[in-house]
Amino acid sequence: MANKDLDLHSRVEGVREPQLPLVPIQFSLEEIKQHFDQTLLSIENEYAIADNLLSVGKNEDAKTVWRSQIIFLEGLLDFYIHEISKYGLYSMFCGKWDKSEKYTSVRIPMSVVEAAFVNDESKKCFFDYLNECFSRQVFLAAESMRDQLNLIGIGFGDTMHKAFSKSTSNESQQYGAKIVEELYKRRNLIAHQNDREHASAKQNTITKEFVEEAGNNIVAIVNAIHSIALEKDEMNKGLL
Repeated sequence: MANKDLDLHSRVEGVREPQLPLVPIQFSLEEIKQHFDQTLLSIENEYAIADNLLSVGKNEDAKTVWRSQIIFLEGLLDFYIHEISKYGLYSMFCGKWDKSEKYTSVRIPMSVVEAAFVNDESKKCFFDYLNECFSRQVFLAAESMRDQLNLIGIGFGDTMHKAFSKSTSNESQQYGAKIVEELYKRRNLIAHQNDREHASAKQNTITKEFVEEAGNNIVAIVNAIHSIALEKDEMNKGLL
């Protein structure tokens, strides 16, 4: 029998090609909305999966699909707000949109400022910073969503009034804030607790109608934001 070589050999290191960092893409309003619509369609297609499960008596499996849809819908809304936030702040920075009251409170690390001076690419550096900064934040709670929309000059009150058309702007804002907050809490309950209460471990009920209503409310909010953003673009056409 041949002797086996049991000597330990040094590990080969540094053989992989280094990966270059991805350059953030500056999407147009239309492209941002297309990303939302495409993903929304994919989420809505899951209704058929749940319906098929119900038809063969797998009710609990169907509920699992509905719960996953809530997670995906909330993720979709959050990503849309991230994208519209980058677009809005960048438009303010470039002078395309009027600057909001909160715009001057945006804090920029000195490393970003230094890179802008060295490379003479202040616009690119600012957009890169926005992409990196917002990737760590969540805008699904009513208060954080309100602050973020107000920051980019798309008022939370105006958005909710356009989305839900209650008698007054204040009534629309309260109604919208309640919807946003309740959906965010349900999303967290599903994501972190399997939709169960801590005290009893009892799982909350969920229906297709609940998911459809949640989806409709999210679509109404996004459509309202998109409409206001388009209006701001139209008012300042040709400035960027």
